[in-house]
Amino acid sequence: MVVDSHAHVWDMHSDSYPWQPSFNYVPTFAASPKDLLDAMDDVGVDYAILVQPSIYGYDHRFLLDTVQTHRDRFLPLGLIDPARPEAPTELAGLVEQGCVGVRVNLSLDADEAASQMARDAWARLETLGVPVCVRATPAHHGLVTEILTRFPRLDVVIDHLELPDPGGIREAIERLAELAGYERCVIKVAGLARLSRASAPFPDLWPVVEAAFELFGPSRLLWGSDFPGADSGYAYVDELEAIQAMPFVSADNGRIVMSVTPRRLWGEPAR
Repeated sequence: MVVDSHAHVWDMHSDSYPWQPSFNYVPTFAASPKDLLDAMDDVGVDYAILVQPSIYGYDHRFLLDTVQTHRDRFLPLGLIDPARPEAPTELAGLVEQGCVGVRVNLSLDADEAASQMARDAWARLETLGVPVCVRATPAHHGLVTEILTRFPRLDVVIDHLELPDPGGIREAIERLAELAGYERCVIKVAGLARLSRASAPFPDLWPVVEAAFELFGPSRLLWGSDFPGADSGYAYVDELEAIQAMPFVSADNGRIVMSVTPRRLWGEPAR
């Protein structure tokens, strides 16, 4: 079994599902559930975790409707902003509607990001016991360690290897080494095409991925496609084959990252 732990789908702006961008990103192309399913079927991916795209803000109807239509192939992961007063209530509602976790996009504004830390939503997350994915840049590293320190019973998944700069691999590895000391911290190896300056299989990122395997072990790593990527040149197969091409990833470790760990964290869709 192969699980994609990080994918997005959306429709173009419509009256039924209007866009409400919340994170400075507005796509220029659609990312339909059918296109994702076709890509998954082409390479043998069994199911995917659909992450609420920021263009819909906190309106999760498209995400939840998509999952309802394809209950055997998708699980939903919602989006919250801990700085919003209504976040704890929204969180409980998302879990009730079947979300297996949530994502927090730390603000690119330093003051706003700091304000996201001082809210009740984090304690509520820990109480509910659902994993939280955190989109963090290297500039957010101190906030990430604060989350991990304050909420030691919370499963915290750091998206995209904490967005390393290919020109700062040594520093990225040092940050991973610090995060590895927190036993409930998981790293998501997702979106290598977006991060890399090279073509597939993205060898400029191999040192940081190898360090992640050494520091965390495969049981604390997840693979994700980041479908549909950043531009029209994205190829789903490249993300999967990049992991398989890495000489330091054994077949057994690849199976753990792409099957065992995600099933432990997210569970499985209804069959």
